[in-house]
Formats: sequence, C-alpha cells, structure tokens
Amino acid sequence: MKNKLKEKLKYFDYGLFIPYLILCLIGIVMVYSASAINLTYVGVKATSYLFKQIIFVGIGITLTLIFSHMNPKFWVSKNVLRFGYWTVIILLMMAKFLFGAINGANGWITLGSFSIQPAEIAKLYLVVAISKAFSKREADIYLGKHKRTTTRKNLAVNILPILALIAIEPDTGGATICAAICLVLILANSKNWRASIGILGVAISIIALTVMAIHAINPFKGSKVEYMYKRFEGYFDPFTYATTSGKQLVNSFYAISNGGLFGVGLGNSIQKRGYLPEPYTDFILAIIAEELGFIGVLVVLGLLFFIILRIILIGIRSNNTFNTLVCYGVATFFTVESIFNIGAVNGLLPITGVTLPFISYGGSSMVVLSMALGMVMNISANEKRHTARNMFLNMELKK
Repeated sequence: MKNKLKEKLKYFDYGLFIPYLILCLIGIVMVYSASAINLTYVGVKATSYLFKQIIFVGIGITLTLIFSHMNPKFWVSKNVLRFGYWTVIILLMMAKFLFGAINGANGWITLGSFSIQPAEIAKLYLVVAISKAFSKREADIYLGKHKRTTTRKNLAVNILPILALIAIEPDTGGATICAAICLVLILANSKNWRASIGILGVAISIIALTVMAIHAINPFKGSKVEYMYKRFEGYFDPFTYATTSGKQLVNSFYAISNGGLFGVGLGNSIQKRGYLPEPYTDFILAIIAEELGFIGVLVVLGLLFFIILRIILIGIRSNNTFNTLVCYGVATFFTVESIFNIGAVNGLLPITGVTLPFISYGGSSMVVLSMALGMVMNISANEKRHTARNMFLNMELKK
C-alpha cells in the first residue's frame, strides 16, 4: 500500500495540479468579492455563492484526483461511450424542451438551487469519443480491417445531433467550442498539414463573415432570440447602447480602466456594485482587472495558459494516438473557452456567456473542466511511467 502511494506520487503531475489549485483558490476569493455586495442588495446572504463555489471546487478537485488515477480503459469502453452519448443527447433535449430559458437560452436543467449545463458535458464527451474513434481507426487500418472514410461518416452521424441541439438552445458559445474541438481533432488526425491550415482559415473566415452578416441583416428581428442580435449591437457600438445591450461591455471597460497596473484593492471594485450585471460569472475577469490590476490579470492568465501549454506538450510527447488527441482536444476546450471569455471582456469578441476556466462561478463548468484535467494528468503519469520503464529496460540490456 505504501509503495503504491509512493509510486503514484512519483508520477503525479504537480506541474498541472498546482496551477489548477491556485486558479481554483483565486476563483473562490474573486467569486465572493464579485458577488457579496449584490447579494446583500437583494436580501440574500453575502456568503451564498462563496459556499456554493467552495462545494464546486471541492467536487472538482476530488474528480481531478479520481480521474488522474483511474484506469483509462474505463473511459473508452463501448458501454461507457454509448452511455455517455445517450446521456448527453437526453440531457440536451431535457434542457431545451422541459426547462425554462435562462438569459434567453434553454441550456440548463434546474434542480433546486443548483443547475446542470449539458453542453459542458458534451464538450468532454466529444474529446473522448472522437479521440477513441480516430485511434481505433488507425489501429484497424494498420491491420487492414478498416476503410478510412467509414469513421468520419459514423462520427458525423453521432456528432451532428449534439451540435444541433446545442445550437438550437441557442448556445452560440457552447456550439462554437464543440465545433472547434471537433475541427481541431479532425485536423490533428490529418496527414496533410497544408490542407488542415487551409480548412482552419476557411472556418475562421466563415465565422467572421457570419458575425458581420448578422450585424448587417438582423435575421432574428421579431423572434424569440432577438436578444442575440442585441448582443451584436452591444459588441459593435457599446456606448450607443450603454443602458441596454452594451451595458456589460461599457462597464467592463470602466472596470479595466479603473484597475490600472495594480488595481484598487481586493473588495474595492466600483463596477460590481450594481453597474456590471452578474460580475461573478463570465465578466469576473473585469473585476479581477479592477481590484487586482493588470498584474492580477497577468497572474491568472499566465497560470491558465501555462496549463494549456503543458497539456499540448504532454500530447506532443505521447507516442499513443488516443492520448495525443485527448490532450489536443482538452487544450482546445480550455483555449477557446478562455479566448471567448477574454475577448468578450475586452470587446474583441461578441459576448457569448462563456465562463473563464476555474475562475468563474458555476458548477457544471468547474466539474467538467476538472475531469478533463484529471484525464490529462492520468495520461501524463502513464507516459512518465512508460518512459521510466523503457529507460530501465535499456539499462538492463546494456548490462
């Protein structure tokens, strides 16, 4: 028992776990700072969201440790993948058709004071399912048992319903992140890197043209989702709509401007006092900028992108196709979510309601991101163990 514990600690990836832990602790502090004053305004305990976030982080850390030590074969068994697929489909349909809309989107299943966001679960499912499909295809092709086109057709049949259900919630940010995960994994598995770069460029161009077309035409006029167009109005000209659709972005600008280099001090934000709507969720980075300044933002983003770069490095070093693709998929998940949040706070991208990983308030995001990180830590430990074993065998052979 003692030897097993020593072995696990020996191969444990502290380079991923410690930055993750620091980000979670910063998130707890900032969620409390950003939410307390507004909760007191409406007669709710100032510590309400603090205690919930502590619970979310506790569950997240527990799941990270469990997934970092469990047998990876469990994730990719046919029964687990089949169960995961139907669970995602059923939860997305329940959120869309059985539960009320929150901020204009039917993306949540509300259970008392807690809620589940199925689109978050879908992101991790797509990473594992696509990685498994491509790694199995590679093995089958090597053995002469498989045609190259079959896997992509099967993936399209399974993936498109998930993307469609997320898109019609409507959850633009979630659908785009899921699509980005699919695209990156498909391109990573491609042998033609020039074609991959071309496809990626075309995808980015289509997204940019779509945003401009929506702003110019307003296809949502008079519909239930017209609020989506108002987000584009607030994005393109926030100060003209400073009291309506541009309110969040304008007050985010004020918060960032107030913070300067070192910030106004923890707890001293002005914009969180009723000016910036829901500052503890997707605009928490603006409060960090105001209270902790540019230095505080640099620390948070530095830790976050250190984790992402380390995940990519683990994927590059892996000799196993499944492990490599999982790392690339998780890195894409973290990167696109971070870019969407940072871009929205700074007015570089339209507001999509995407959270800042490990920092923003929310249980679904924290739990799924933690599980994803635990999988990568598991891959890292297995790679280290495999390298150590090979080194030992080489030394024995030299004797």
